[in-house]
Amino acid sequence: MSESPHQYGRRSGNGLWLLVATAAVVVLLVFLIRDDGPQTGQGGDREMLVYCAAGVKKAVEEIAGKFEQDVGVSVALEYASSGVLANKLKTDRESGIDRADVYIPADYLYTERAAADGLTAESMKVASWKVVLAMKPDSPAPPADADEVLQKKLSIVLCDPLAGVGRKTKKMLEQSGHWAAIDEAKAATFPTVTEAALAVKENAGTDGAFIWDSVARQFGLKVVELPELEASKADISVAVTSSTSRPTLALQFSRYLAAPTKGGGVFATHKYQPIAGDAWALKPSLRLDCGGVNREAVEKTINEFREREGCEIDIVYAGCGTLVGKMQTGDQGLPDLFMTCDASYLDMVQQKMGNPFGPDMRLSSTRIIMLVAKGNPYGIESLEHLAKRGLRVGTTDPQASTLGAMSHHAIRETGQFDTIEPNIVMMADTAHTLVQTMEAGQQLDVAMVYEANVQHLEGQFDFVPLQPKYAIAVQNVAANKTTPYPRLAKRLMIRLASATSRHRFEQLGFQWEAGDE
Repeated sequence: MSESPHQYGRRSGNGLWLLVATAAVVVLLVFLIRDDGPQTGQGGDREMLVYCAAGVKKAVEEIAGKFEQDVGVSVALEYASSGVLANKLKTDRESGIDRADVYIPADYLYTERAAADGLTAESMKVASWKVVLAMKPDSPAPPADADEVLQKKLSIVLCDPLAGVGRKTKKMLEQSGHWAAIDEAKAATFPTVTEAALAVKENAGTDGAFIWDSVARQFGLKVVELPELEASKADISVAVTSSTSRPTLALQFSRYLAAPTKGGGVFATHKYQPIAGDAWALKPSLRLDCGGVNREAVEKTINEFREREGCEIDIVYAGCGTLVGKMQTGDQGLPDLFMTCDASYLDMVQQKMGNPFGPDMRLSSTRIIMLVAKGNPYGIESLEHLAKRGLRVGTTDPQASTLGAMSHHAIRETGQFDTIEPNIVMMADTAHTLVQTMEAGQQLDVAMVYEANVQHLEGQFDFVPLQPKYAIAVQNVAANKTTPYPRLAKRLMIRLASATSRHRFEQLGFQWEAGDE
């Protein structure tokens, strides 16, 4: 196996794996003999495999059972420590075997590392927990701090640092200066948190274990919160593997785990702190209001996202003036996401409607140019030249279009608007209409359009750029703060800021403004 900068460890615990494998086979056989239910996912797939950290077993088993009943698919579960499972993902990939569809580690650090290694794609935080000293329920006078753990010479067990709780324990106790002494004095080390908890519960000679608080409560153990462990909180997450052939099914299960009325309630019952995800819907729906200039650049990306997530996306394309006007009238309500022709329109909505959208993501920019016939027969070199007698100028409607508003503003800045205005013989609904009119070659001599609108016409027309002060439109996107699907909306924003999306924008003549996500 090739080396990675992220080292999860190599031990696997053969005995444990044999038990897990046996259980998985039994589960599979049960599902195979069940009556067929509704089919979901790609190609009729009705089964998925989840690699799950051992400490989350009880909650995930219950959630998986509910998901099977609600959706009509089977979920096979394979348990080990977070690091061991991450190494299994790497081994699977290097062997060319696409096994797991979902990875659920005990600490988000493992998700970040797996993503950096190209093992996972989308991820969602679902619950949190922290490290505590778990002791027998009848333990007298629990220690006040790590120093007292050592002074009392308590028989303490640890979890292997390959496990999320073991890694977090080591980190906290190293920071407090107690790790070396406690590691030296330990009675035993276990591969998983459940084994450590069981040792405290059933072994008379074991006084305590450093484990997750949720697991300690599940086993009925006394939770002792030491000051050295105060900052030990960790987030449990669910991640879709990069190799899955069932991404829609994997994402549905992930959303189910995070949904407050589904997985969230189960996590709470099992003593975790749920991290609220989106409202549950097998096929959630988003509305995206999108400035028309972006249409060609975003359509394919949005369609790919729609198919992968198994969601609906209702896209309304129009000039940003029109879109903002509809938002203000309230006839259709606010969209879940707003992607602008120019960032000024998002600013306008935020100012006039009480900041209904969250933080924006800047994606691209494009400049306004004057489109003229090949050879520029009228010698148009600046906005001032639009005042030439008899010239026929086309713009988009400044009341409905960002392009029109910016074009007219730029003309006003010349101080010659009154002279140029009589030459504006067309105020079209869209730039597309202006381009078609120019191609017809009978009604317009000059059209003010975005460079991104006419990239395909290079060689047929000449482009006369405007001064940047007036000519640059910046496209950004933001999600409605009250959308029932904020995580889904965020994932769409990230997809729109991806390297693939960048390529599509740049092919159309946009300048890229976002970092690759």
